[in-house]
Amino acid sequence: MVPTRAKIILFARSDNRCAFPGCDMPLVEENDIVTGVVCHIKARKARGPRYDSSQTDAERNDAANLILLCARHHKIVDAAPMEYTADCLFAMKKERELLGIEVTPEIVRRAKLLYRKQIINVQGDLSASIHAQSVTIRSAKHTKAKPVPTSDVVGGSSSHRTYLKYLIDRYQEFAKAQRDRVFRHAVVYQSIKREFKAEWDWIPLSRFQEVVEFMQAKIDCTIIGRQHKKQGKLSYEDFAKYLLTHR
Repeated sequence: MVPTRAKIILFARSDNRCAFPGCDMPLVEENDIVTGVVCHIKARKARGPRYDSSQTDAERNDAANLILLCARHHKIVDAAPMEYTADCLFAMKKERELLGIEVTPEIVRRAKLLYRKQIINVQGDLSASIHAQSVTIRSAKHTKAKPVPTSDVVGGSSSHRTYLKYLIDRYQEFAKAQRDRVFRHAVVYQSIKREFKAEWDWIPLSRFQEVVEFMQAKIDCTIIGRQHKKQGKLSYEDFAKYLLTHR
């Protein structure tokens, strides 16, 4: 199902993140697994949380009445409607949604995944649920080509990019092996972005050593990384050795 243009903009302004304060959970993971939920602020059905009988059906299903949450916080806000009132959720929505976001082809693609998969505002009996309305979107605007990393950032240098990706993949390998945690592929990328205020391959080369040490520390802090340290084993190669062994 194809979401309306307004709902695509809602997804774009949400920055692919849950609207609940302090929650950075993605709505669509890096590997395109949909974990977010499209929720009504004022319920679609009369017995639902925060239902407003004065709303029309069009108003209930309009993007203005929708908020994007992770599955956990969707259940939390609908289980306590007296605490999480409509005004409270509208404030969350306003706080999360950004202005002036460019709707790129990638945003459109991920928005389609979210709206195609998610049943909007599941309440009680599943037979009462509906899917996002199917519409056709046409745009006269030309899509912009994805910018190519410049020579002064990590992605612009083959050796630096390859080594940093090696560290990221090694961390993912170690983290995924931990049975006591829920593994999410996108988390490490979000962590890098928060720390360095840039996507991993757009970090300036001048900060390359910083991000390398950041990733090495994350690897060392995993259970396998700590075990390797106790055993005197290396969890990763340093940059110079990596370049020598992977030419």
